Order: sequence, then structure tokens, then C-alpha cells
Amino acid sequence: MRVVFFTPNYPGVSQDGGIGSYVQNLGAGLSRLGHGVVVLTPGFGPDVMDGAVCVRRVSTKHLPIADRFVPGAGACWRVARAMQKLVSENQVDLVEFPNWEGLGLAFQHLSRTPVIVRLHTSSRETQIIDGLPNTRMLQWDVRRERWQAQRANALVTHSAAHRDMMAAELEIAAEKIHLIPHGVPVYPEFRRPERGERPRTVVFLGRMEKRKGTVDLIQAMPKVLERVPETEFVLIGSDRPHCPGNRTHAQYLADEFSPEVAKQVKFLGRQPQSEVDRWLQTADVFVAPSLYESFGLVFPEAMRWGTPVIGTRVGGIPEIISDGETGLLVEPSQPKRLADAVVRLLSDEGLRRTLGEVGRRHVEANFAVERMARQTVELYESVLGAKGKKLVRAAS
Repeated sequence: MRVVFFTPNYPGVSQDGGIGSYVQNLGAGLSRLGHGVVVLTPGFGPDVMDGAVCVRRVSTKHLPIADRFVPGAGACWRVARAMQKLVSENQVDLVEFPNWEGLGLAFQHLSRTPVIVRLHTSSRETQIIDGLPNTRMLQWDVRRERWQAQRANALVTHSAAHRDMMAAELEIAAEKIHLIPHGVPVYPEFRRPERGERPRTVVFLGRMEKRKGTVDLIQAMPKVLERVPETEFVLIGSDRPHCPGNRTHAQYLADEFSPEVAKQVKFLGRQPQSEVDRWLQTADVFVAPSLYESFGLVFPEAMRWGTPVIGTRVGGIPEIISDGETGLLVEPSQPKRLADAVVRLLSDEGLRRTLGEVGRRHVEANFAVERMARQTVELYESVLGAKGKKLVRAAS
């Protein structure tokens, strides 16, 4: 089978994001099963090979005249043309688009190739969570996402909670949306290094923005440091101006908190995967206090190393973390409770070890890339069978 994915981001090629990480993981898993995978993502430059996966870039620069009447039409058209070329050159059986911004809509109108749409956090959800104004651009994003979903040969998402939310938004029955959880590479042979005398470390990974709860994390830091003074906080990811006063998190910390707190915080920005893994492998605690996650891919990414995690009771996170068994859960937007959970783990080495080990086994059993890839192949084959298409096996 030959598959093309469109993703708004891809690790090491364009900006960071969960959709790109999902595509990278699934593409690698499908390749190992013998299928051909090509990825299309916004950007400029020559093709990039990521293992057996070819990543091609497309300019999504807007067409001013078209966008004056229909915002986003230029990007939608450019993606469609590039996707048509890929499908023609590679004898593609099936294409997968994310729902985000509905950029697959024009391709659906122009091509008879079956299209799967994976439902990530939608533009409508983001608008509600972030309190964004109802701009004309956003209205068109929401429309395209709905129309793209309606024209899809199949819909799939990654958590039961998000399936229910998207069913309500799209006004369809939840059972019409297939459920395939995200998967991550797992390493059963990995052994955590001895922690030695280094300071206790709390790590966050992701875009620093309102939806990720990073303001709550910063507000929790002084409460943690009052009780565990030597704690270091490490924040990995792009720092966005989502703090009060439209400040970045670094600015907010410097302006509103004491130098004693600020010196215990490291803003590392985006990091290569090897550095991300190194921090996750050695962290005493991983925390991501999101206001909403359709799944929460960062949790399996941390848990696979035996690192204990703290998340929030929102979206798909409780389907990954069982409170007190595979990690800890707190209510969102509660900095004091978040601080209490961090202190609880930092103060109890036995609990950290137990939650880390159980969480790791949970990820290996339920959220491995291989499991996701096999389930995805079953879905793709059912769609192609319904379309009467013959599978084309990729050359090994």
C-alpha cells in the first residue's frame, strides 16, 4: 500500500507540533510493515528522507486575490496541487489529512483517491479554549474542517473523549468515528540512569501557550520551591506570548516572580529529539498541565522512559494516565493542586519509581507505534476494500 500524509508540521523539517509527531511515528511504523509512505508539509527546500519516509515540502503562501474573498483558499489550492502531483507520481492508494484548517478540502474535490481524516483538536475547540475572536479567517477554517470531514471516506481519532467531542461538533454519531490511539516508539531494553547527586528536575515539553497550561505551571513554581528549594524546572518548546499582558513566559517570569524563583527555571526552546529524550530519560517528574488535549502524546513520550508524569483531568489524558497507578492527575487551572502533586512526587522516591515503572509498562502494552500501525492498516484496508481498490505493496 502507498500512502501520503499531509501535516502542518514535521519534526526536524518544520515547526513543532503533535500532528507532525504522530505522522512521523505512524509513517515509520507503516514503513516497517512494508508500506510506502510520503509526507507533504509546508515549507521550502528539497525532499528530506526520514528513514524510509520521504518528506516533501510545499509552499502554502496565500494567493492574495483568492484569499480576499475566501480566507485560506490559496493554501488549500496549493496543497491540493502538490498532493495531486504526489498521488500521480507515486501511484498512491490513499491519502490522510488532519482536520486542522481543512486544507485537504480542495484535493477531495479534485481527486477520487480515498481520503482519511484524522480528527485532532479542531479550530473550533482552540477558539473556545484560547478565547480567540471569531475572525473571518477562523470562521473559514471551521467551515473547511467540517466540509472536509463530511467528504472523508473515513474519520479516525485517538481518544474516546475526543471522539465524543468531535461527534457533537460535526453533528454525527460517535460510532462513525474510528478510534486508534496514538503510538510512540518504545525501548524495553532501556534502563534509567542513576540519579546521583544532581538537583531534582521537573520537565515540561510542548508549545508554551495558554492551552498547554504553562501559566499555571509557572504560578505553581514558587509553591514547589518553598517546600523543595533545590528543584529545577526545565521547559522545552517554543515560548509564545500567551501570558498576561501578551508577554512570553520568560518575560512573565522575569517581571512577576522573584530572582530566586527565576534562577531555578530553564527555557530551552525547541530542541533536537536526542536532547528531548535525554531530558525525559533523566527527569524526576514530567508535567503538562493542559487545559485540553485531544490525546496528550507528550505523556507516552515521557512514560516510555519510566518517568513519572502529572497531567490534568481533561480530554484524552485520563485515558492514558490512571490517577495513582500510571501517574497523577489534577484539575486544570489549579496551580496550588499542581504544586502539591509535584511536591508529592519529588518527596517520595518510591512513589516516583512505582508510577514510572507501571506507566512504562502501560505504554509498551497499549501505546506502541507497532500497535497503532497495525490498527491503521486494518482501517486503510477496509476503506480500500469498500472502494474496490487493489492494494499496491511497496517494494522492500
